[in-house]
Amino acid sequence: METSSRLGVVGQRVAKEVARLRGRIPVRELSQRLSKLGRPILPSGITKLEQAQRRIDVDDLMALAVALEVTPTRLLLGPPPGAVERPDNDELYEVEEVSGSDVRFLRLLPELALEPWEVWSWALGEFPLGEIWRLSDENSVRFGDHQEAEARFRAENALPPNRLTLGHAEGVQEAMTDVDHAVKDALDEGLTEEQIQQLVTRAVTSWRREKRVDQENQKRYRRLERGAERAHERFDRED
Repeated sequence: METSSRLGVVGQRVAKEVARLRGRIPVRELSQRLSKLGRPILPSGITKLEQAQRRIDVDDLMALAVALEVTPTRLLLGPPPGAVERPDNDELYEVEEVSGSDVRFLRLLPELALEPWEVWSWALGEFPLGEIWRLSDENSVRFGDHQEAEARFRAENALPPNRLTLGHAEGVQEAMTDVDHAVKDALDEGLTEEQIQQLVTRAVTSWRREKRVDQENQKRYRRLERGAERAHERFDRED
């Protein structure tokens, strides 16, 4: 029997998260769900898993995520930052004083712990961590060309921006029908194809600009939220 001492920090966190999430359903029901998914684990095995006495391989992780109706990332990292916090979530984080404020860190590896927002942005394919494995003796991560590195990271890890669900596809089809009618109306009014193309290009350029601004605002909001969270924790500690 494998013991918790042989599990790494992420393995132990997965065990705790499975136990936390499984609290919503009986252990036998979870075992039945896993069997239906073709990845059976006996109730006793689930109990050992939750007690960090049984290793979880990647196939177990995928099956457990599906059965518990969460993502594998949720099991690996715990609740996303900004989610409703509970006292039993505090054990997920390590707290370190930085510039006079307590900052929470989520450990990924024995020598790597980052702020939760950074970890989740990376896990969701939004921002790379950089060649952090090269920088064990430095305090920050740097890119040679950070824009190129971010673009490459998103291309390899993030969903394409034009990925459509069936519902979205129907909405896009309706929008394109409206565009088609608008083009025909413009031609009837005497506009040339070149003029219409220029108008469409301007509209797309404007949309892209607004999207970039929105993305930058979201980044600022995340930084402000992290700062507010630190301040709140500091005020609570002082009280």
